[in-house]
Amino acid sequence: MDFMRKIRNTGLYPFWLVSAILVSLLTVLFGYLFIANQQYFNGNLEKLHDSLQLNINRRLQSEVADAAQFINARYHNAEQVIMTRSQSEVMQAIEVMNSLYQQNHEKMPEAELKTMLLEALRGVRFFNGRGYIFVGDQQGKNLLLPLQPDLENHLIADLKDDHGVYFVRRFLRVSRSEEGRGYVRYRWYPPGDRSEMRDKIAFIARFEPYNWLVGAGDYVFQIQEDLQQEMVNRLQSIQFGNDGYISILDRNGKVIAGKGVDRFVGLQVSQLESRSDRERISALLSKIQAEGFIRADWYLEDGQPVQDQLLYASLLPVWDWVIVAGGYTDPSLELLSEQRQDISQNQVVSNVTLVLLFVALLSVAFMMLRYYSRELRVVFSNFQNNFDQQNITLNENARSLEISRRIVDAAHEGIMITDAENRIIQINDSFTRITGYLFDDVKGKNPNILGSSSHDYLFYQEMWNAIKKEGEWHGEVWNMRKNGAIYPQALSITCYHNQEGEIENYIGTFTDISQRKAFEEQLEHLAQSDSLTDLPNRRSLSRRLQYELSVLKRYPERQLGLIFLDLDFFKQINDTYGHGIGDQVLIIIARRLADAVRAIDMVSRVGGDEFVVLLGNQSGEMQRTAIQLAERIIDAISQPMTIAGEPLNVTTSLGIALAPEDSCNDTRLLEYADLALYHAKQEGRNNYKLFSMWMADTKAREMQSQGVGSGADAAGVLPISDDRN
Repeated sequence: MDFMRKIRNTGLYPFWLVSAILVSLLTVLFGYLFIANQQYFNGNLEKLHDSLQLNINRRLQSEVADAAQFINARYHNAEQVIMTRSQSEVMQAIEVMNSLYQQNHEKMPEAELKTMLLEALRGVRFFNGRGYIFVGDQQGKNLLLPLQPDLENHLIADLKDDHGVYFVRRFLRVSRSEEGRGYVRYRWYPPGDRSEMRDKIAFIARFEPYNWLVGAGDYVFQIQEDLQQEMVNRLQSIQFGNDGYISILDRNGKVIAGKGVDRFVGLQVSQLESRSDRERISALLSKIQAEGFIRADWYLEDGQPVQDQLLYASLLPVWDWVIVAGGYTDPSLELLSEQRQDISQNQVVSNVTLVLLFVALLSVAFMMLRYYSRELRVVFSNFQNNFDQQNITLNENARSLEISRRIVDAAHEGIMITDAENRIIQINDSFTRITGYLFDDVKGKNPNILGSSSHDYLFYQEMWNAIKKEGEWHGEVWNMRKNGAIYPQALSITCYHNQEGEIENYIGTFTDISQRKAFEEQLEHLAQSDSLTDLPNRRSLSRRLQYELSVLKRYPERQLGLIFLDLDFFKQINDTYGHGIGDQVLIIIARRLADAVRAIDMVSRVGGDEFVVLLGNQSGEMQRTAIQLAERIIDAISQPMTIAGEPLNVTTSLGIALAPEDSCNDTRLLEYADLALYHAKQEGRNNYKLFSMWMADTKAREMQSQGVGSGADAAGVLPISDDRN
């Protein structure tokens, strides 16, 4: 009380009061600024960390998915590898023999020349040393068999496999055919294993001067094993980022490949010396039940164990493999972690300094109440010291921001930052690498300079609506590089707001997904096509038919036709000559159908020996067009053919349905065409029938009499019998 009375008596009470209020306001202001700055900076670091972690997850998933798709495609291509390579080797051998024959047939005795031709081929090897060229004459005598020379000059025409196929006789029929070449599928004992015959494919061609047959081939299972090793070598060479790699194990615990586990390759889990290694790999396999992300103890690229690593695993049923991608740490995360530690240390120093500063200010304020005149200079000195310290802190924050910029530049994805008006203010090096634009080219410009004409106004309107509503957008876009090339991007756009809730920046990150798109297009073609004939499959037919019927609804004056056909007695061909010959018949029929139809028509294979021809929309009379095409098809298919030396005659039966005359429902139209085909079979085959509603009524009555269902049910679904070969 005496102290306050003295202050009032000095006439300085208002000054002390104002000083106390200013000190309080400064305390509140500094506290608010400190808390707001810390929350803002930490929030941005967390967002950047989450974005980088999401990119790591997507990278792991993408690498495993691409590897699995590639392995599946190569596995199912084994037979094509044999056929292509065997044909190439045989044709090269015949070229060599023709060249030697032309050079020496007038100079050397015939017996000596034949010996020279055979010996020139004896050392030829391929298919990893397993493949060789064999030669025989038209009487079935073996002239050249490099792996079993004791059988040379012996008749082997009576050799047959475990299915009863005299395959040497098939060799002779192929060489005697008009083309003089072709493939033969048979079975024989693999080298060194007489316990079981295995599937084998050979290519045979005729050497004209001496009418010899020249052939080469290999076992399907051995090519698959070669492809398996090829896949292992390919996957083992894949590295993403600085230290990401792919490991391969089988479900029984055998380590197949992987840089981090290369010391275990070829060993079962039970054979590993270290108990910790056995437990680590066994625990991983037990966690993998389906494709997806898991966390498990694993190994870095240098083989060092690491705990709780993020992995992506996928199952590969064709070889009972497990593919695991891991060990990938984005360098941006390491820089971000170092930056976070530096900032944390600086914040501790700043906090201590700020607390000491406030304590000093309060102390000075208290001293001023007693020693105003003497301590005023000290107060200003402390204020200057505080100002200098804040400058130091600001400089440290500036250096921290520079490190953050380096993190952005080190990222593999292209990054672009715009201001609130969507003007570009910053890019990273990956942006330039992907788009070709330098910073000076795009500075201050709208990102729409990167766009192409691939998307309409509605697409971009929906994109910006999502950004405004959700604060972010993720998707794929087609943009244009500086050189004019259009390419696909995986793009993410995030909107950042300041403390007042106002938009401050837009940040876009993107990657070039051109290679992935190309691979997806290849897979889509495989999904839409028949693997044997390369015609559109049932799925493609259904889509096209639904589309054409939707066109009819808009243009009632148009019509379309559907021809359902199959081959007469095709099952007998498979039973008599084997499925290899049957497949060649289907390929030839598919080619003849494609040549017979018009450009606007679609030929598809819907299963077995069944084909469907969809006649494109046209104005006017469709029935006459369909009949004319059916007659052309019957004539084209009935032409004789020779396959593997076997002369074959094939006929077909066809059923025709029209839209909208018969139906405008795709399923019903196919059923009606199939029903008409059934009646064509009943009337002697090798002809066609137009669908008539009495056919459906007759079938419905038959179903009712058999107790299949009510009349309405029977008319709605017509289960046509398949015993019509």
